[in-house]
Amino acid sequence: MRNILLFLMCCCSQAYSQWNLSVTTDIGSFSDIEVAPDGTVYALTVGKIYRSTDFGETWTIESSWGNGATKIQFVSADTGYVCCGLEDYEENHLMTIDGGLTWAPCGNDISLGINDIEYLPDEVVVAATRFFPTWVTVGAYCQSTIWQDSLATMGEVYDLDVLNDSVMFMCGAIDPPDPFAFSTTIKSIDGGNHWQVSGDGIEVPYFGMDWPTDSVGYGNGLTDMYKTTDQGETWFKLPNPFGEDIYTYYYQTPFFIDRNIGYAGAYRYDPETIEPHESLGILRSDNGGESWILTDMPEEADTGAEVDCWNADTCFFRYSKYVYRTTNGGGIGEPLEIPGQQHLSLTLHPNPATDQLFLEGLASYPDAVWSTCSISGQTIPLDLRNGQADISHLPPGIYLTTVQTRQGIWREKWVKL
Repeated sequence: MRNILLFLMCCCSQAYSQWNLSVTTDIGSFSDIEVAPDGTVYALTVGKIYRSTDFGETWTIESSWGNGATKIQFVSADTGYVCCGLEDYEENHLMTIDGGLTWAPCGNDISLGINDIEYLPDEVVVAATRFFPTWVTVGAYCQSTIWQDSLATMGEVYDLDVLNDSVMFMCGAIDPPDPFAFSTTIKSIDGGNHWQVSGDGIEVPYFGMDWPTDSVGYGNGLTDMYKTTDQGETWFKLPNPFGEDIYTYYYQTPFFIDRNIGYAGAYRYDPETIEPHESLGILRSDNGGESWILTDMPEEADTGAEVDCWNADTCFFRYSKYVYRTTNGGGIGEPLEIPGQQHLSLTLHPNPATDQLFLEGLASYPDAVWSTCSISGQTIPLDLRNGQADISHLPPGIYLTTVQTRQGIWREKWVKL
């Protein structure tokens, strides 16, 4: 059921393409996908490591190892790791130093159940255990039975992200005895030795995060997507791409190539019924999550569990035993229209603007609440009370002004020269 998406362009160009099936496995489901720094693509499934050097046109399979592993990560084009088998702990930590041509056991086996693990270039590995509460521990490459003391605890870590030598984040369920019990995202700025609440402890990521830069991050909560532009000091909720209606929407963890271009899988369900969720597709944003385009996805595919990209156009997502790819950013789509948007009699001019910005018609809506943000999502304080604002102090760039009233929502993008 995709009737809310009738505004999609289905036949727009002779060059039109979409997400297409790249590879399927004959055993289990794909548990992880990774695009290495040199563009080689890896997909992990039970007992097998799939590898493609031509962006998913053809694949080779390494079936000597795998053991149900759930994580594959490359720290360079040549050096990568496979970790954390679910079946047992034998040979569940593998290493390659030739770009995935051969794999071998990486020192000692990991004797802990691992939810997430991050390999750092300085030969340090940080891992979140599967126990409840979760322990976040640190050790050396390929010496994983020798761990330092626990760095922190949570109820259960769903995602662990290491930004640099000092800064790391984790989000997930909170253990009640934990001093951070009111927050689902916590942050360390000293390599994991001390942790603090990230954001306000309420409107923050819960299931996952992605950091295209050291300061800009994205994440998904129970029903919303979130963004930070100040390294997790504050988080704000991104607009619902589908507007507010009877449905409840939720999203896979967003993946952003840079601070502006990103993808996220979307679902919805009717909270008044017991019907299963409905897959809506893979969304793409070109303006830091302020608005989204629904990409063109095969009807037989669900939204997918994970997206990873080589660049803005060449991306992959995994769903069950399939890996799909696109080479044009997911096909041609139209911006999703938010119900009630642009039904207000407002006019913003000039556009582009230099010193003054005018918003005509605002006096007709005494209950109006307005806001302006930059293309990166940072809130910009502009006083439009009298329908005019001084913008001479703003740096050149693209901005988005939103007006919310009882009659609807109005949004307009404008350029400061």
